[in-house]
Amino acid sequence: MRFLFLSSFTLLAASQTITTDAGIIQGADSMFLGIPYAAPPIGDLRWKPPQPAKKWQGVRSATAFAAACPQAEDPSQKDYHRELRETFLSSADFHIDEDCLYLNVFAANLTGAQKLPVMFWIHGGGNVSGASQENPIGPALARKGVVVVSINYRLGALGFLAHPALTAESLHHSSGNYAILDQIAALQWVQRNIAQFGGDPANVTLFGESAGAVNVCYLMASPLARGLFRRAILQSNTCSDYISPDLKRPHPYLGGAGSSEDIGLRLMRDLHIPEGPSALAEMRAKSPQEILAVSEKDRAVNFDAGGTIDGWVFTEQPAIQFPAGRQTHVPVIVGSNADEAAVNVEEDLHAEPTLANYKAYLKTEFGDDATKFFKLYPAKSDADVRRAFIAFDTDYGYGFAAHRFAANIAHAGEKAFFYSFAVPGRNKYAGLGAFHGIELKFLTGWFRPSRWGTPNAEDQKLSDVMTSYWTQFAKTGDPNGPGLPPWPPYDPKSDLTFEISHQPRLRPTPHAAQFHIFERSLSARLHKAVPNP
Repeated sequence: MRFLFLSSFTLLAASQTITTDAGIIQGADSMFLGIPYAAPPIGDLRWKPPQPAKKWQGVRSATAFAAACPQAEDPSQKDYHRELRETFLSSADFHIDEDCLYLNVFAANLTGAQKLPVMFWIHGGGNVSGASQENPIGPALARKGVVVVSINYRLGALGFLAHPALTAESLHHSSGNYAILDQIAALQWVQRNIAQFGGDPANVTLFGESAGAVNVCYLMASPLARGLFRRAILQSNTCSDYISPDLKRPHPYLGGAGSSEDIGLRLMRDLHIPEGPSALAEMRAKSPQEILAVSEKDRAVNFDAGGTIDGWVFTEQPAIQFPAGRQTHVPVIVGSNADEAAVNVEEDLHAEPTLANYKAYLKTEFGDDATKFFKLYPAKSDADVRRAFIAFDTDYGYGFAAHRFAANIAHAGEKAFFYSFAVPGRNKYAGLGAFHGIELKFLTGWFRPSRWGTPNAEDQKLSDVMTSYWTQFAKTGDPNGPGLPPWPPYDPKSDLTFEISHQPRLRPTPHAAQFHIFERSLSARLHKAVPNP
């Protein structure tokens, strides 16, 4: 049976038609799924900025999600997708195709005179996996008086490849960042069309989790996205605490060293394509599966570093831009979970949690500062490494990132509502604490019954509180509202965070005493990457 939060989503008619700028679509139950916002990025359009979607005649069905963008298959996700369809959202089918630039709209206000705020969801997955339907974010939020848009965007090498030949063919002398350009194209679609769904194009809130939050941060950093949104929510990541690769100039960046074009040349060599005038055509002729296979084998070309400083989409390192206040100025919600890294140890460490691998990771990441971080998060044996790395990675990858971002926004004169999510998982999630992504269960109202069990009264109450905070923020730029525990904006002087739990409260920022060491290390690495910022 379907979970109650979906059944309470306001239903209008069995089917509904909307006229978009590309043609007429027909959705059902206030959901419009699989709407093209750009042309398929295939053939000669692979590794090019998104082009306009082709117009169609007649009525196009919009009752099923479109394909997810190409990504490595994850057998463990098959049961997740099956359970999602069976217990919550029957239309949430999952399949993969390079023709994937589609979005979905959840709207319960089609006939309303007053336009509703728009919430624009960017999914997570390390920018190498995921899809718009994987976390069913639309129904629970739309029933609280907003219009929700969720999107797919190009992933991995297909979304972030830079290469000298791509730079040469670009009118902007740029390559890479195609995934960010997809997101911008989807935001432009919202500006042109969302009023037809009862949404207000002048009141758009970006929100995303994990890599989705990184992309929200990137959109705040990009001059190309100015004016397309009014507020932002970043859950469990940002982009302002690490170093991105430069298009042409080699330097150390998150997870590697060199330039973005160097990465593209390496991918070309991994595909056994020789340099020459036909190289780009040969790369475009390769199947997505061949490109994915190379990325899986060679970590240097898996593109988890994300965006490129290319002079067009991004003009400077976000780690420099945000402290200087040169990003788009909007109010934000930003935060992280108490035990983020509990489910990501092997993924984030890029290896098994052994003492040797832990020390090697710290050396790669921090160079001469590696010893300092090992002393802060020590391990005596292989058996200690998982615990030590969870503590380290939760602080470094998530807690410090959110704290730095909140401080940057506050210093820029905007309101930052800074949170720490502290509700641990139950049943099969027990022992993982407040792990990465757990807050999405409360924002969607779907807890995955086979693992969480039936949500109890406390779970349902907190879900109602969180969805109210998020939608109230989208409406007014402030999460506070009638009946909600008060959540003051972040003040760097008091340095308190709002703990989201079954008993929400203000408390000192967890582990903030360590953050100055992360900040010093980041400053030193930035100086090497950008000698004269």
